[in-house]
Amino acid sequence: MSTEEDKVKHSRRLLQKESHIKRQVKIAKAYNIPVDEPHTLAKHSALTCGNPDCVMCANPRKVFNEKTIQEKRFDQKRLIE
Repeated sequence: MSTEEDKVKHSRRLLQKESHIKRQVKIAKAYNIPVDEPHTLAKHSALTCGNPDCVMCANPRKVFNEKTIQEKRFDQKRLIE
């Protein structure tokens, strides 16, 4: 059986998702981006184009060939030894 607390958590989670979608649709309309299916914006930003080669949408580590903090730390340990 579900308790009252479970019902509240479920409804809060649904409300958060709906408000996120509304916010992303509002952003898309401000930039004149057509939105056919608003629920696709539930897990994605409205301003990302999805192109992995795009400088704004891609991982900066891959675009600028920079090492991550973990990779830098690993190289430092090797230099010290």
